[in-house]
Amino acid sequence: MPADDKTRRVFCIGTADTKLDELRFLADAVRSNLAAFSSSSSSKVEVTVVDVSVGRNDSGSGSAHNVTDFAFVSRNGVLRSDSEAADQLPEDRGEAVDVMSKALGVFLTKSQNDGVLAGAIGVGGSGGTALISPALRSLPIGVPKVIVSTVASGRTDHYVGTSDLVLFPSIVDVCGINSVSRVVLSNAAAAFGGMVIGRVERGESGGEGGKSTVGLTMFGVTTSCVNAVKERLEKEGYETLVFHATGVGGRAMESLVKEGFIKGVLDITTTEVADYVVGGVMACDASRFDATLEKGIPLVLSVGALDMVNFGAKDTIPSNFQKRKIHEHNKQVSLMRTTVDESKKFASFIADKLNKSSSKVVVCLPQKGVSALDAPGMSFYDPEATAILINELKSLIQTNEDRQVKVYPHHINDPEFANALVDSFLEISKKSHLQSTPQVASPEPSQQVHESSVAQINFSSYETNPRSLSDFPGAKPETLQRTWAILQQLRDQINKGIPIIGAGAGTGISAKFEEAGGVDLIVLYNSGRFRMAGRGSLAGLLPFADANAVVLDMANEVLPVVKKVPVLAGVCGTDPFRRMDFFLRQVESIGFFGVQNFPTVGLFDGNFRQNLEETGMGYRLEVEMIEKAHKMGLLTTPYAFNEDEAVEMAKGGADIIVAHMGLTTAGSIGAKTAVSLEESVVRVQNIADAAHRINPNAIVLCHGGPISSPKEAEFVLKNTKGVHGFYGASSMERLPVEQAITSTMQQYKSISFH
Repeated sequence: MPADDKTRRVFCIGTADTKLDELRFLADAVRSNLAAFSSSSSSKVEVTVVDVSVGRNDSGSGSAHNVTDFAFVSRNGVLRSDSEAADQLPEDRGEAVDVMSKALGVFLTKSQNDGVLAGAIGVGGSGGTALISPALRSLPIGVPKVIVSTVASGRTDHYVGTSDLVLFPSIVDVCGINSVSRVVLSNAAAAFGGMVIGRVERGESGGEGGKSTVGLTMFGVTTSCVNAVKERLEKEGYETLVFHATGVGGRAMESLVKEGFIKGVLDITTTEVADYVVGGVMACDASRFDATLEKGIPLVLSVGALDMVNFGAKDTIPSNFQKRKIHEHNKQVSLMRTTVDESKKFASFIADKLNKSSSKVVVCLPQKGVSALDAPGMSFYDPEATAILINELKSLIQTNEDRQVKVYPHHINDPEFANALVDSFLEISKKSHLQSTPQVASPEPSQQVHESSVAQINFSSYETNPRSLSDFPGAKPETLQRTWAILQQLRDQINKGIPIIGAGAGTGISAKFEEAGGVDLIVLYNSGRFRMAGRGSLAGLLPFADANAVVLDMANEVLPVVKKVPVLAGVCGTDPFRRMDFFLRQVESIGFFGVQNFPTVGLFDGNFRQNLEETGMGYRLEVEMIEKAHKMGLLTTPYAFNEDEAVEMAKGGADIIVAHMGLTTAGSIGAKTAVSLEESVVRVQNIADAAHRINPNAIVLCHGGPISSPKEAEFVLKNTKGVHGFYGASSMERLPVEQAITSTMQQYKSISFH
């Protein structure tokens, strides 16, 4: 395709080395539909096939010979678009997918900026979708973007994000042209062709020219208010976009704020904050409000639905909330009334955000209720909790000329309150010289971290899904989404100043009551079984049993009794009798959420350790196991015994690095030789610093040696930076059992019966 060619084009994208027949069929169907839908020669759009193959053999020239009736961009042509990409793809498939995905994004962005791009449609399985979707996601809203995909059902948010990308279910695998794929690809091509021609012939962005776009947040219980605000704003000449405040809704609105689509916000329904603080299922993240405040656009904020936290079906509500006031919205959604103490926390979160902003903000507070359920005679009516919320915000928000707080003697759904919201918005909009044209792409050329010894690294800007799916070529979408959710929950906990606590479990009852005590992660490995049988933990490193087989057997005992806490498998990465990729799939299918490297050669030193490294049975195999598990989307929490190992594990994609100080020293079968607690602080800090040089967002925990009780763990956490919690094994089950049984027996023996 000549560099100076400005013909409008649609790009049919796929891996020509494996999907050439499907690409040719799709391209032909798209071309036919473009011709059929076009009403004038000025609407002519050409079809170009784009190859994004990542196989070892360069398919570029060979595929080009087979696509003679279409313009063709080889994979090398795509790579050349990205000045940072090498001429040749890396040999590692995962790395190759990442490079190609990035290059495709650059290629499409350049085409968009040159006024060439009229739309893009891709085809692929899970790998192809993971490669193509980030590039399509990066295109402006309004540019037609479709992928015919095998993973177009179920959890697709990590492919689509907050974009207008359309996933079209392939029904059958993308593997040849047959009676089903022919129909599916034809329908997809027709839908895509209609999008393209409709947009080209319309010759406009699709927005209402001259109208400023305003974002509104709504929930069912604030619908009356938002509808009234929407109606009046439209009479005033504004275009309104309403977002359902479900966590995703808030992120979608703030994404459009960042892109410049939205020029003002009435954040009426801030219920996502309640779910974030308390732990509901429709939570925002720590960055809520940041985009709006940083953009400096007018913001009117209220407290809609902050009287409730959202959960799924009633039986999914956490046990510690079961006795709270619950409203069953329907069989799939349960609402829990928030308390006075929780209301104070919501006010603190909001005030902290607003007080750091210099943009124009008005906070409007309704004294008589914040939702349809917070009204006389309704199930969540609690004047005290609502009053505390209002008063705390009044007290905490530092008012000035640009930051105002207004309190009204109305319910949030009263018409008078809706008018007050709009009046406030119009007032600050005039002061801000609100611009009148939304920045929609045209088809024509043209933190706060809470202070705590645990939270020394700011994770508040870390997004839920920080990396592309192309980084995880072997991952099932549901596994990857689950891991991302766990990590986001842990990072949110860190930002609240709460340490992450992991625990080893050698028996079902250990795991059951670790969960009851509030543990964040549970790990099963063979030493747990030896330990709880009265043998030292080192028995797990000796030839007494098949370590990986023991873990699979332990799963039958532990997994059924752990209801919610993620359970990980201790995997012996040096096992010469396991094909590790297959074994990790087995671990995943059984129900483990992730892995840890145990048994580990890190506990060996001297000549024996050196000989293990020299004979191909060293720590590098454990790193490779973690790398494979990471690419499968599993949660990875490896042990590292020094700085070099921390660096290796961080480069391998470790999510959580556990700084191991050696065998736990306390108790009847604990080690007697170990580093001092003070020396542990130095070593843990060095390991944390090494890990964070590679991955600043890595979570680091401490473990072992003299760190054998909450007192020692607290000492380490208070004397280190960037260390976020403690992982215990012997200290979590062996020592408590030793102490409890000994004490109980002594009490029984002290009974007098005379």
